[in-house]
Amino acid sequence: MRCAVSVPDLAHLAFALSAGTDIIEIRLDLTGNIPEQTSHEVFSELPVPLIFTLRSTAEGGSFAGSPGKWWENLRPFLPYATYIDVEERFAQFAPRIREMGKTVISSLHTGTMPDPHALVSLEARLRSFGDIPKIVVAPRTEEDVLALLSFTHRAERPIITSIMGTGFRYARLLLPLFGSYLVFCHCGTAASPGQYHIREWREFCRLVRDH
Repeated sequence: MRCAVSVPDLAHLAFALSAGTDIIEIRLDLTGNIPEQTSHEVFSELPVPLIFTLRSTAEGGSFAGSPGKWWENLRPFLPYATYIDVEERFAQFAPRIREMGKTVISSLHTGTMPDPHALVSLEARLRSFGDIPKIVVAPRTEEDVLALLSFTHRAERPIITSIMGTGFRYARLLLPLFGSYLVFCHCGTAASPGQYHIREWREFCRLVRDH
């Protein structure tokens, strides 16, 4: 089970690495401007794969620009990326990203809980332009959590599933057990509400292994 630590500030990189993260997600919508020289000095030396994410305000982030501006802001970081998070609204750039040998995480974040048929349709839409669909929803009931776990278990691999907010946040820990490719954690400052600290995730994994 892989863990990605979401980093909203480059000062947290050392903490993420020391905590043993498998992957680091750089939240470009939260970090502010990163000078080109800083990017080269910092990102070219990191020993783990990087996800670069420029999350839109429509899907819970802070980026409010056009698709063209999204591409302009993201493009300087492509040389350092293993993965690029691409929302459906920016899907037009996915072919260019894939041509550069980068893995596209095609993502959708919604404050609703789609029914099982809608989840299958969302997966198909996201696979149409990406390599790894990421579907993040907002369960309202325990039955919704069970439906998301079942969907994750049955879905084509690889897939990432998670939830928005703090309600039913325990589902973040359970979904990797049912086949989600990644769990997103933090190492001091959560990039989104409900994220667990990577230490909590490591302890959860230890308990699962030991029992």
